Amino acid sequence: MSMQKNKGSGWERDVAKFLTETFGYTFIRNIAGSGAFVGGKNSFRKNILTEEQLQFCMGDIAVPTEMKKMCIECKFYKEFPFHHFLINKPIPMLDGWIEQHLEIVDDSNLWFIAFKINRAGSYIVIPERFIQIDDRLGNHSIYYHNNIRYIVADFEGFVKLYKDQIEEKSH
Repeated sequence: MSMQKNKGSGWERDVAKFLTETFGYTFIRNIAGSGAFVGGKNSFRKNILTEEQLQFCMGDIAVPTEMKKMCIECKFYKEFPFHHFLINKPIPMLDGWIEQHLEIVDDSNLWFIAFKINRAGSYIVIPERFIQIDDRLGNHSIYYHNNIRYIVADFEGFVKLYKDQIEEKSH
């Protein structure tokens, strides 16, 4: 296995462990091949899989049945153009991640992308429609993709802060 693949797999395990500790349900790294199994050219599989099979195949993290509407994608990269948030410039990498995830999820899914950047931290990208943010969130960015607003914030801090809303909307 390549070093890059190991880093990505390790990040997926870290995300699963953090979510397990935070929510008290078991999250595990999806070894079935993640969203690629039902995204893009493979979207036909969404029509032939059972609800349980589909739930297991939709993201990088297999979610517990108690939070079956949640779908999580994980990314780990060396660099990310954070300065684009400040100059209102599109981020093709982020646009691609969002588009990739939109091929997998349904409107009923609460979904987010957990991404980690070397020596810069870990972050969440989540459609704003899922979470009613307030002043407690503090510093964060709003990113627009196809006229939809996405929140970009510190991953662990965001999940801990909005744990109840995330859990409620993922049942």
